[in-house]
Amino acid sequence: MRIRTTVTAALLLAATATACAGGGADATGAKASRPSAAAEALTLGSGRHWKDIDGDGSYISATTTAVSYTQPARGVNLPRYLADIPDPEWAVLEVKTCADAASTNVIVAQSPWTLRLKDGTEVKPLGLGGHGIPAPTYPVSGEAVRPGDCLRGKITFSVPKGSRPERIVYDVRRRPAVTWSVPRA
Repeated sequence: MRIRTTVTAALLLAATATACAGGGADATGAKASRPSAAAEALTLGSGRHWKDIDGDGSYISATTTAVSYTQPARGVNLPRYLADIPDPEWAVLEVKTCADAASTNVIVAQSPWTLRLKDGTEVKPLGLGGHGIPAPTYPVSGEAVRPGDCLRGKITFSVPKGSRPERIVYDVRRRPAVTWSVPRA
């Protein structure tokens, strides 16, 4: 009996260690950070094709591309209080999503896009469109891209002055995150 108990306990411990080693959420539900290996990062202008099953069971697929990154950005005319940091520098990311012809509508928004600074801090988009933001603006709250169509637009960020992100991250729940390297200024 003692051998069986010891073997069972060892297998249970190994299974628990293996399950905890993967990505996903921890006990608090917080998202575990993913490694940001340089080999995984795409270059600006490169797209990543993805496919998924939507919440209603329909097939969706598209290619998502980080087209360009500009910092400091010209054409941003916003009051500094809209930034969540004391001394912001405005940055603009231009992105494009093309839905495959065989896909159903693909809903796109600014929220899956973030900038990752060297210290690991993630900068979220301002989530603004309209006056003071370079046009065309990428949809703030969500817009459908029809099968076979593309949507291209700009997302504005406030970055701490004197810093520059290392990565652009596109992270949609249930799919692996995609990263692009930010070239030096």
